[in-house]
Amino acid sequence: MQLKFYILFVPLIFWANIATSQNKSDLANNLFEQNEYEKATIIYEDLTSENPDQQIFYDRYIQCLVKTNNQKKAIKFIRKKAKKQSEPLSFMVDECWVLSTDKSTENESKKLFDFIREKIKNDYGTLMLAADLFEQHNLNDFAIKLLQDGENIFGSTSDITNRLANLYLTNGQRIKAMERYLTLMIQSNIPFEQFKQVFESNITDSADFVALQQLLIVKIQENPNVYSLNEWLKWSFIKQQDWNNAYIFTKAIDSKLNEDGKRLFDLGILCTSNNELDIALKCFDYCVKLGQNSHDPNLVMSFYLNTKFQILSKSVTSTEEWNQLILELTKFESENGPSSETLPIAQNLSAIYIQRKNNPTEAVNMLQKYVNNASLDKKVLANAKISLAKAEIANNEMWKSELLLAQVEKDFSEEALGQQAKFYRAELSFFRGDYDWASMQLDVLKDATTQLISNDAMELALCITDNVGTDSNYTPLQLYSKALLFQRQNRFDSAIFYAEKVRNDFQGHSLTDEILLLKARIYESQENYQKAIDTYETLTIAFSHDILADNALIALANLYQYKMKNSDKAIQTYKKIIENHSNSIFITEARKEYRKLRGF
Repeated sequence: MQLKFYILFVPLIFWANIATSQNKSDLANNLFEQNEYEKATIIYEDLTSENPDQQIFYDRYIQCLVKTNNQKKAIKFIRKKAKKQSEPLSFMVDECWVLSTDKSTENESKKLFDFIREKIKNDYGTLMLAADLFEQHNLNDFAIKLLQDGENIFGSTSDITNRLANLYLTNGQRIKAMERYLTLMIQSNIPFEQFKQVFESNITDSADFVALQQLLIVKIQENPNVYSLNEWLKWSFIKQQDWNNAYIFTKAIDSKLNEDGKRLFDLGILCTSNNELDIALKCFDYCVKLGQNSHDPNLVMSFYLNTKFQILSKSVTSTEEWNQLILELTKFESENGPSSETLPIAQNLSAIYIQRKNNPTEAVNMLQKYVNNASLDKKVLANAKISLAKAEIANNEMWKSELLLAQVEKDFSEEALGQQAKFYRAELSFFRGDYDWASMQLDVLKDATTQLISNDAMELALCITDNVGTDSNYTPLQLYSKALLFQRQNRFDSAIFYAEKVRNDFQGHSLTDEILLLKARIYESQENYQKAIDTYETLTIAFSHDILADNALIALANLYQYKMKNSDKAIQTYKKIIENHSNSIFITEARKEYRKLRGF
């Protein structure tokens, strides 16, 4: 019986001790995390005595002593522990840290560091360990000095270089960090994508970019075969939106490597998305001149011609320039279409036939070839159908347009293409005067995934709800619907007639801002730029707080910038969007063009 009691009693004592130790540990940790350092110190002192090999108790006990300004007691405890160890390095580093936390002993900390530094400088492994220990204590300057010693003695290894780069970054010495990353890239032939996130997160202001570019140019001269350095230089120019230099250095890489123009092609697409059409054209032109050596000759030519079309559309150009472009577009489309590469060209030609030649039938014939070609990708075919539907509107074939749009909406009901088709169908209902049906469709589109569709849907929906009279008098809205349809059909005289009829017969009507915007767009299409400017400005002044004000301002700014070549006026107009319409869909474009014109 006594033996049985003893067997039961011993485990109970064992588990009781463990439970007690665990409870003390939990209590100490809770106090530590709640910044109750004085209370935690007492418990950690017991725990370090009871568990001398538990590193966490040792670490937290030292931290508590430092937090409560008991540095002398901490140093005494550290030295006592160090005497029992054959390798006291970590304890010496701990002591160095404790000394550094008290201003009165900072010099002693430096002296101890110098002692450690001298003792370990010829031992690579110990030196790297010490650097790691100092870094753990946030004594980064000490860690950097040790790594620099290692670099001087053992050479610039990738491990030392990487560690130095990270420490410089932590210390806020960004350019020094970038220099080390570049060195590491050269040493280990690491592609620039691997460090891209680091650079993008830490090189942010213009001074940093200039310093980085100067550093890169030196490195490129020293290491002409490390092409990733050129990629970094191109990246720095793109981030600063210095597109011309980005083009120059990208072209240099392609020439050195005898590549197929893919880098220039990608840069051209990036320039296009940033409205840098002149540089984009240079990129695509370079690729075109590679001929069959280009990575995708037809695709390259498509982008080249499409960019030329965009540039001419924005500029004041002669009939000869347009005729020359039409010849180039027609030749490429007839030789290579119908295909995914030639569809954008066919769309450009269609726009020219409708807007400049007033020949919508030719536009319809051009696009019909694509819609009839079942071998095309489904999305390419859907885009062709939407373009053909718009051409059919210009050709006054409303039901044919409706049929085409309904097909796209059905096939891509959950995608942006389907939403685009739904919007154009709602517009058709608006043109017909079926405002209830149009409103139902537009309400669905207010939450469209594409912001432009959502914004257009909201504007048209508000146009309907705001302009249906309380007495159900639809006449002004019906007149405006006709005017808008005639504008789409390039029948500008009829559009102006019905627009003016609203203003004359229903003076002060809430459609006045819509009428002004419509007339301004017509004048711009007719290349009557001064009249367009006057009308846009009237709208922005008289209806400065209405929903169409930012539409008028962005159109006016573009007109000043590209047609009138008046940078000062363009800057002032972009600034109005930035200051007064911060929630506008055009705010990103306005900021980008404003900075470009200002030069920063």
